[in-house]
Amino acid sequence: MVESSAKQALPVERLASPVSVVYLDELEGRYIDSPKKLSAIIPNLHIPDYGSAMTSSIYLRGFGSRMENPVLGLYVDDVPVLNKNAYDMDMLDIRRADMFRGPQGTLYGRNSMCGVLSLNTLSPSSYEGIRAGLEYGSANSVSARASIYRKTSKGLAVGAGVGFRHSDGFYTNAYDGGKCDPLDAVSFRLRLEKQLRPDLYFENILSAGVLAQGGWPYRQYLPQTGELLETSYNDHCGYKRLSVTEAVKLRLESANYTLNSISALQMLFDRMDLDQDFTTRSMFTLAQIQREGALTQEFVLKPKESRKTDWWDWQSGAFAFWKFNRMSAPVHFKHDGISDLILGNANANIPEDVSGGYDAPLAIREDNFPIGSEFGIHTFGAALYHESYFTFGKWLFTAGLRLDYEGNMMSYCSDASINYRFLPTMDDWKQYETIYKGEVGQHYFELLPKVSALYDFGTMGRGVKARAFAVVSKGYRSGGFNTQIFSDILQNMMMNGLMADLGVYLDDPGVAVTADDTAYRPEKTWNYEAGGSLDVNRGGHRLSASATAFYIACRDQQITLFPPGKSTGRMMANVGRSRSIGVEASASYSYKGLDLSASYGYTDARFTKYDDGNNDYSGNRIPYSPEHTVNARVGYTLGFAGDLMRGLSAGADCSAVGRIWWDEANALSEPVVAMLGVDLTLDFKWFDLRFRMDNILNEEYNVFYFKSVGNSFFQRGKPMRWTAGIRINL
Repeated sequence: MVESSAKQALPVERLASPVSVVYLDELEGRYIDSPKKLSAIIPNLHIPDYGSAMTSSIYLRGFGSRMENPVLGLYVDDVPVLNKNAYDMDMLDIRRADMFRGPQGTLYGRNSMCGVLSLNTLSPSSYEGIRAGLEYGSANSVSARASIYRKTSKGLAVGAGVGFRHSDGFYTNAYDGGKCDPLDAVSFRLRLEKQLRPDLYFENILSAGVLAQGGWPYRQYLPQTGELLETSYNDHCGYKRLSVTEAVKLRLESANYTLNSISALQMLFDRMDLDQDFTTRSMFTLAQIQREGALTQEFVLKPKESRKTDWWDWQSGAFAFWKFNRMSAPVHFKHDGISDLILGNANANIPEDVSGGYDAPLAIREDNFPIGSEFGIHTFGAALYHESYFTFGKWLFTAGLRLDYEGNMMSYCSDASINYRFLPTMDDWKQYETIYKGEVGQHYFELLPKVSALYDFGTMGRGVKARAFAVVSKGYRSGGFNTQIFSDILQNMMMNGLMADLGVYLDDPGVAVTADDTAYRPEKTWNYEAGGSLDVNRGGHRLSASATAFYIACRDQQITLFPPGKSTGRMMANVGRSRSIGVEASASYSYKGLDLSASYGYTDARFTKYDDGNNDYSGNRIPYSPEHTVNARVGYTLGFAGDLMRGLSAGADCSAVGRIWWDEANALSEPVVAMLGVDLTLDFKWFDLRFRMDNILNEEYNVFYFKSVGNSFFQRGKPMRWTAGIRINL
């Protein structure tokens, strides 16, 4: 028997939470091959496609993060994906995707503050056959996949699949005329299953992915004129990733209980190369290399049917994890960066009475030099949790509690060496070395309760069923460390150290950030929501509809800050409190060959307190998270009586997202943008021929905004594109 999830003790329709379920046929039929393409299809979910596969920023119900820990937990076959750099994956043979909205802290713990996406891959125990596909489309994009699922004579079920993607890229770098975002990616999965004993079931799932791509096609924005320049930068940008997950799942059944064990080893090796000023000037580049390994272990205990009473069911669990990340992130300063960011700041602060009449009395011999940054980051934690389900007539009450412990420790070492000369007093160059090293750490406990009530009206006659629910729950996302700010720290230390070496002590040294500021605390939310669902099945007409209203209060909010001036880094800090009010609704209708579906999400998310010491943005909208998400689709399937050609399906859909505020000051925003798509499928006995077009009106829109070295940048969304291919099932 293949379960949807080891933690799913109740059927989806009995959960007191809004859940969106998408099955294999719909995922492939709508060309959803990565989590990013679930954006807007699921109400209030926004996963913008910008930067690269590394930038898996997720916004849900008004909250999100451009960096570090996500607000949405991702599980693949019950294994948590611990690094969000691996969230943008190939969804190869995903049997079912369950999106649980709202805090799922009681069962899932850390980083499930706004929800959990649970992906379950195709099992060779429940499916046998050969699957394959080949597609070609815009930007010379090629996608190919093949998989086989079989049972052997010795009771071993084997499933193996491989996928390949290539694209020349959609964005051009005007500096050299090449494409910014070429892509090559390969994914692989091997799944083994066997009944070892009558009471013991075994699964082994090995998955791996290799990716190499460009990215970051950012365009400079000129606020004075509103002009958006072409993408143009002179240094290499790219991202490479190797990820491997080895999971072993055991299910032990006694006469009274079922115990699930999920053990996993995760490894991620990646490299990001970045032209951090994103212009044709030679300012500075970043090469970030991560070598991460992680272990997770979870046990889930449930009673069997013989132990359940008419009124009480339950599940209990224990979870532990450890991961270590050896990160290297040197920032390489070039000519313009040295001139503007180091010498410019230093010379501007040298008093006139010691400058000797020189406009720029301090000089550095090097035309370029690196600021090295090495980090060793340990993250570890453990948790115990329990949920009970009480049934009284048509009422179902849930009460749960989880105790999470998490620890973080980071060792750091940043260094740089230059040769400098103070023109008024020095005839020769002098070497100056700066080093900044040490350790920081933090530990915390989180108690995550949940209570809910569901009333099942049951069948109310003529094929009508209805349910209503209310839930109160707590969620959080983990704290962490600001590794990207160490370049700024060392720049300030270097500038002030050079001045001190000359006997000049600045009144305003400008060291705004130190190692004490590199750790940030968890972000916590309390979620209150109520909703209901309706199902109608009458005379071949099927209608399903649901709606939810929610209120979320957030404290210790993690907000991305940029140090003032022409800084090179960014940092996360707990400087805000906020609240989010919203509604979600979805509906689907089918009759014979006609299928209609629609979803809508509205969120009003605002800071109730925001003061970073420089600005007070209390009352403003939270940036990057859209106010509205809309998706509507109509499809029609015409069946044929022939044995060879079995049907013709056509569909059209519209997705809209906006308004999105781009900064905490709410000075810039993106209006609602609607994009249309169409698809056509010819269904034959053993294969399908498919065609799809996205953004058919070629709408221009922005998907991201940020500032670097005092400049503003946008990234445009992808233009109109098409895909044609074949899908084989044998």
